[in-house]
Amino acid sequence: MANQLKEAFSLGGLSVTQLARRVISEVQKDNCLTYAAALAYYFLFALFPFLIFLTALLGFLHLPGFMDQLTNSLAQVLPGEATKLVQEQLDALTSQPRGGLLSFGILAALWTSSSAIVAIADGLNHAYNVEEERPFWKLRGMAILLTIGLSVFLIGSIVLLMFGPQIGGWLAGYVGLGRAFEIAWNILRWPVILFLVVTAVAAIYYFTPDVDQSWKWISPGSIFAVLLWLVASLGFSYYVNNFGEYDATYGSIGAIIVLLTWMYVSGLVILIGGEINAEIENASDQGKDKGEKTAA
Repeated sequence: MANQLKEAFSLGGLSVTQLARRVISEVQKDNCLTYAAALAYYFLFALFPFLIFLTALLGFLHLPGFMDQLTNSLAQVLPGEATKLVQEQLDALTSQPRGGLLSFGILAALWTSSSAIVAIADGLNHAYNVEEERPFWKLRGMAILLTIGLSVFLIGSIVLLMFGPQIGGWLAGYVGLGRAFEIAWNILRWPVILFLVVTAVAAIYYFTPDVDQSWKWISPGSIFAVLLWLVASLGFSYYVNNFGEYDATYGSIGAIIVLLTWMYVSGLVILIGGEINAEIENASDQGKDKGEKTAA
């Protein structure tokens, strides 16, 4: 892993300025702004089916208060109007009988949610300048499994966020390490949460494009995407909550517009992270040239 990190963060022999120029050029050439709009469309249609799937999955895990914590976490990065919209949908889902959620509706929700992963695959294929050649069943199967995997990472991250102190206390008592271990755990769980999030993004960059590549737990593209997404989300949320007047201008549809705009920004960030990884690999002596699926 140390060698992979050293190779990845050598930026393929490029300077930061050279990499930035290449990425900006490729973002324009690959029409990332247009693809980000398509991703926002798929994200919007996948969001509420994904919440249905997540609600059903949580029914098996018995995590009380998880949805409240999820909403609180979203409220830190989402504008108020969008958070309210998501909260209303979550309340509607959790108030319904769970039996219907565990039937055909779950399969439909999983299928719809995986469509967003397929859309990401299409966008990242353009970053690597390759055509999608995987059969339909393989591409869709990958998307469904990745959707489930990302759900597990999301749940794991929020469980650590919610129940981190309780877990630390239980572990300290179980292994007999006392208060010092509990304090260390409460500090270390934050890098663990960040690692889970970065790894989830790295999984997207590894599995979705139709190219052969070695697994990297952490890549410049995934770190950049996570940090840029956090900064962009916080900035957009601050602007909407303090300066934007979407409710006054658009009425009740303002929440949808805000949510869709946030999804557009999120999609663009994912594509830019993919362009970073692609440019680094193309510049590396051990990497692939543009348009190649396997290294020579």
